[in-house]
Amino acid sequence: MRTFLLGFLVFICAVANSQPDTLFNQTDANKLKQGWWKKAYPNGKLMYKGFFRDDKPVGTMYRYFENGAVKAILIYDAKSEYARARLLYEDGNLAAEGVFYNSLKDSTWSYYSYYDRSLTATENYQKGLRHGRMTNYYNNGIVSEILDWKNDKKHGVWEQYFPSGKLKMKGSYVDQKLEGDFLVNYDNGKPYLQGYYVNDRRQGKWTFFTENGTVEAEMEYVNGTPLNEDQLTEKQQELFRTIDANEGKFEEPDESNFLIPQGR
Repeated sequence: MRTFLLGFLVFICAVANSQPDTLFNQTDANKLKQGWWKKAYPNGKLMYKGFFRDDKPVGTMYRYFENGAVKAILIYDAKSEYARARLLYEDGNLAAEGVFYNSLKDSTWSYYSYYDRSLTATENYQKGLRHGRMTNYYNNGIVSEILDWKNDKKHGVWEQYFPSGKLKMKGSYVDQKLEGDFLVNYDNGKPYLQGYYVNDRRQGKWTFFTENGTVEAEMEYVNGTPLNEDQLTEKQQELFRTIDANEGKFEEPDESNFLIPQGR
């Protein structure tokens, strides 16, 4: 009897370990994905693997690079609405982590450097919309830039910092437009440029200062139009061009490659 049971168990294990791939990629009568699914690259390496219920992922989903390294680990809730995600570089180090809501970014996302693994940026989302503070960091952990968002529009503080931690620039947005006082500092913390925005346009007096605090040049703006721009040096004009070209820009990784493919 003991020999029979042992043989039966061995037989069951052998059958379980030799199940063909047809146990994967099953659909029901309504053509909805059910159970374990996987897909391979043309080279035969796995592209993704995960469990589906009624065409929606449940539990842990793995995505892979073409070389076989894990690209992303997504852990879905029972309703398949939220997924906690860890996105990885090919060397296995963490690239980003956060939450998806139905494939849209949600809550706080953090991004990490490929080179030294330091935190490079954090941002906040509300079901796909930027909402809250976005922060960039130098690799020494000091904040390099912050920008506030509300319902996917720039709204609130915009600040930049020198690697020393001293304030480099400060302005503010209201509904996607620069509004109010604007300041640019020297790296010693003293003012270099001061002015004012109204409805995203420079307005009134804009003043350049020397490092010892004396006035170097003054500009008068009316509804964004300079009245005496020819009095500015090329360096001062270049600063204005830089401000205009870079206002509120944040570089961030494109995590679209980490999402679950829609096709079967």
